Amino acid sequence: MLCVVFGLALAGAAVASEDTQVEYPYCFRFTWIGPYQDKQHIAGLTCEHLREDFKNVPCRRPLVATDNDAIPDTIDLWRQHHKQPNTFGCPLVPGEACVKYTYTYNKGVQNITYMCAKSNATYGCYRQKFISGLEVEVCLCKSELGHVPCNHATISMHNLLKSGILWLIVGGFSLIWL
Repeated sequence: MLCVVFGLALAGAAVASEDTQVEYPYCFRFTWIGPYQDKQHIAGLTCEHLREDFKNVPCRRPLVATDNDAIPDTIDLWRQHHKQPNTFGCPLVPGEACVKYTYTYNKGVQNITYMCAKSNATYGCYRQKFISGLEVEVCLCKSELGHVPCNHATISMHNLLKSGILWLIVGGFSLIWL
């Protein structure tokens, strides 16, 4: 199951009711904080706390931790909250894409942020590997109205460091992070 931390910004957000007519498809919007030992104390965590010195790492509330430290089951999450899509989602408006931003270190996923964002790249996954063992993957996709939000892409493009495409994508998201 999921432990969720809602920030003050989310507390003021409107949550769709069962009678709400969904006008747009949805993307997931939350940050899975990864393996975390002290789950009973996540209520005090903020995106700023999680990022510390890594200011360019995306983070979106609500913050989510899983009981078994496994990556969240987004299909189950949507099934539980599809009548209140703003709980873990954002409407996919024209000009935006659904984005899944994954940090992996030595083949272990450290955290994942899902969000809606403007992008100057095509749908697909873009991966960058570092000598330190860190790997950053950004996947962009487009959800369909009435379906589970997408959180992956069918096209994968590896090792784009040389072409600089990943940096263009990351640069495009930087406006959204604030």
